[in-house]
Amino acid sequence: METITTDLRFSIVPEQVLDADISDRAVRIYALLARYSDNETGKCFPSRETLAKRAGCHVRSVGRAIDELIEIGAVEKSHRKDGNGFTSNLYVVKKVVTRAPQGRAPTPEGGAQAPEGGDTGVPLTRTSELEPVNKNQLTNEFELFWSIYPRRTGKQAAKASFEKAVKSVGLDKVMDGVRALANDPNLPEEKFIPNPATWLNQGRWDDDPYPAKHSDRKPTAAERTAQLIHGARARDEEELITKGIGQGPDFGYTLKGIDG
Repeated sequence: METITTDLRFSIVPEQVLDADISDRAVRIYALLARYSDNETGKCFPSRETLAKRAGCHVRSVGRAIDELIEIGAVEKSHRKDGNGFTSNLYVVKKVVTRAPQGRAPTPEGGAQAPEGGDTGVPLTRTSELEPVNKNQLTNEFELFWSIYPRRTGKQAAKASFEKAVKSVGLDKVMDGVRALANDPNLPEEKFIPNPATWLNQGRWDDDPYPAKHSDRKPTAAERTAQLIHGARARDEEELITKGIGQGPDFGYTLKGIDG
C-alpha cells in the first residue's frame, strides 16, 4: 500500500503570548520568528521584508509588532554585525515570557502565570531554520531597492553603494529610507533627485522629507506693491504696443529695494 508523506512544518506559540494584551499581528510575527529560530538558542535573523511578505503586511507593521513582543518579554532584538558593519537584526525568541502580560500575576520565576487548565511544564519545541544571508540574498534585496528608488540610473555603482550601506547601518534602515523617499508627496522632478549611488553614499536615508511644493504663506506688503507695479507696467506697455508706438518707455515704476 502506497504511503503519502508530507513535510509538516509548524510553530508553537506559548499561552502567555496568546493571552497577552498584544495585537493579532504580533502573535503571527511571533509564530514566524519561532519558525526561523534555532532549537537551542532561539536565535534567528529573518529580514523584515521576509516577515512582512509571509505575514501579509507592511514592513513598518512588522516593526510595531516586534516592539509589542519586546514589551512583553517574548522577543529580544539586537543588531547583527558582519565584519565592520551591520546586517539584518538578530532576534532571540523566548521560550518562556519573562514579563507578565497585562492582568496576570508573574510566577516566582518571573514568567507569566498560565491560565487555569492550561498545559504547563511542556517544553516549547521549534524547527531550526535560519534564514541565510549571502550574496544571492543581498542581490535580491538590491533589486527590491532598485525597483523602489524613484530615479534609476547608474545601477552598478548603486549596487556597490547599497552593499556598503547595508554593512554600515543594516538593511532595514536603508529600505525604510528608500520607501519614505519614494512615498514623499513633495518629491521633486526626477532630474532633481540624486542618483541612487549618491543617495546611498551620503547616508540620505536620514534626510527630512522634502518641503511642501506650494506654500500658504501670504505675500508681504513689499511683495504686493511690487506685484502692482509690475502689473501696471505690463498694462502700459501693452497699451503702447497696441497703439503702434512700440516698446513703451520706462515710466519709472520702481520701489526702493525692489528690482523693476
